[in-house]
Amino acid sequence: NSSASKPLSGFDSAVEVHVDVEAFIDVEAEKARLSKEQGNLAKFVKSLNGKLSNEKFTANAPAEVVEAERAKLAEAESKLASIESALAKLG
Repeated sequence: NSSASKPLSGFDSAVEVHVDVEAFIDVEAEKARLSKEQGNLAKFVKSLNGKLSNEKFTANAPAEVVEAERAKLAEAESKLASIESALAKLG
């Protein structure tokens, strides 16, 4: 359907839509799942930070390996922030 891909006209700013998620998901189960994932990511971030703060690792590892670890850290921190935001929204 070509009309579905057309942008709405007449709107100069973003439109917010609020949905009662309790009608679609088990909020407590989702909180538990997110909390578990948050804990796992926090451990992973701590591990990566430890590795990257180790001067022997950063001095002796190939630059591409160090950069790959930094990329993993950035991605994990981003996911962690998203999870924390989602938990805050769920209450």
